[in-house]
Amino acid sequence: MYRFLSVVMCMKPSLLVFSLIFTIYLVIGLMQAEAKPNEGETKQHNWQEYSTHYETVDAGSHEYTYWKNFIERTRTCDISHKLKSVVYYCDLHDHTDSQIFLEETIHSEKHK
Repeated sequence: MYRFLSVVMCMKPSLLVFSLIFTIYLVIGLMQAEAKPNEGETKQHNWQEYSTHYETVDAGSHEYTYWKNFIERTRTCDISHKLKSVVYYCDLHDHTDSQIFLEETIHSEKHK
């Protein structure tokens, strides 16, 4: 058992060095890799609006205070966001792209 542990302890530093060298090699290789456009591919896209979708998303709540009949009261206001998603399609390259816009922030209670 002692001999096995001594072999493992001797292998640990070399394994660590090997792992470090492999990691550096992998990072340098990934940094050098880059996507190059095909020679026949045009650079300009022909984006056309493909679809539009509206969605209301819950964004949490907050409490606010107000005065009624000289008494301070507290209420909870629920907040939601109305989002517009637009999908674009390029028929030249068969690519899609999308954008999301915040259309409106909706408060459940009227307060200042």
